[in-house]
Amino acid sequence: MANLTDYLKWRGDLTFEASPFSEIDALVLCQISYLHFDGLLSKDSFTESVSLGNLYKKFTSAEDYERRIDVGLLINKKTVEVLKLASESVRFKDVSVTGYVSILDPEKEEQFTAFTYKITNKLNYVCYRGTDDTLVGWKEDFNLAIEEQVPAQQDAKKYLEDAMKALKGDFTVGGHSKGGNLAIFASAMSNPKNLKRIKYIYNFDGPGFTKKRIKSQEFYQIIPLIRSYYPQLSIVGMLFEHAGEYRVVESDPAGIMSHDPFKWHILGREFVTLENFDKETVVISDSLNTWMNQLKPEQTAIFVDTLFKIIKSTGAKTNTEFEENKWLNSIKIANAIRKLDPELRKIMEAVVKDLFKAITDNVSWVKNRQSKKQGV
Repeated sequence: MANLTDYLKWRGDLTFEASPFSEIDALVLCQISYLHFDGLLSKDSFTESVSLGNLYKKFTSAEDYERRIDVGLLINKKTVEVLKLASESVRFKDVSVTGYVSILDPEKEEQFTAFTYKITNKLNYVCYRGTDDTLVGWKEDFNLAIEEQVPAQQDAKKYLEDAMKALKGDFTVGGHSKGGNLAIFASAMSNPKNLKRIKYIYNFDGPGFTKKRIKSQEFYQIIPLIRSYYPQLSIVGMLFEHAGEYRVVESDPAGIMSHDPFKWHILGREFVTLENFDKETVVISDSLNTWMNQLKPEQTAIFVDTLFKIIKSTGAKTNTEFEENKWLNSIKIANAIRKLDPELRKIMEAVVKDLFKAITDNVSWVKNRQSKKQGV
């Protein structure tokens, strides 16, 4: 079954006039956003731009090329091939990249990167990067369960406002993983004048929002614009509450790595879709959401902060660094847990116990439902 690179090889000779910008194009550009472009693109500027064709040349000729293609443990190593194929294709080579912003702030617990792609003279695509290899990025993801707004959401809103002020034409907004959450949030918070310029909002397996946020008027007004896609086994994307309808994409059986867009199946200019998620998605997502909904806000905050303090004790700043020394880091974590205040350790143990109970209850529920369907 075809994937992102196959799509670029088979349909890269088609212009956007011959075949309009689609959800697959949006995902291709999302994947490119995971590469490191610091120093190659003008920061915080919509007055300068570079074509994808020229960006690839600058990327490959950079002295630190090897560092730039190191996207970390959880991002597919073939991402650089997507940039290569796109830069050589009739379809993408003249697409311009502008408005590059990249923030990594451990103090604010923020990881945020955004690009704007000029697809045609009449269409711009604002793309937000998802969670990268940094532990700061993962901490900010967990903060979505605690805070009304995380810093990346605030910056995503401002970024979209700035892009619309600087550029003419209509806009499509999108992102993969946390980037999908940012795309929805930024669009929902747009003023009425800017909202009229947004044609679609693409959310690729991005986590949702609190019930309060989903029920707000701001979110209600953008529901017709949202196009959400989730792999058949979705863990990240099924967290929290969601706005609008979604499609389940057929994907390789890769466990949690189904989150990787390279595992998603493509036919022509569309995804191959299924009617339902795998049963594992139901068990895992329902368990996590039930667990988080049962926790008191202060319990959630204590759990998340303590969990990342324990991880921070290893000295690792990325998932890759953590994995490279996983045995030594496991010892450091065990020592950090032993040093916890007895009352804090008690809270952590209770929260973890509730999580396992939620999983057990949901597994039993799924098994009972299957038995009834089979007439047992």
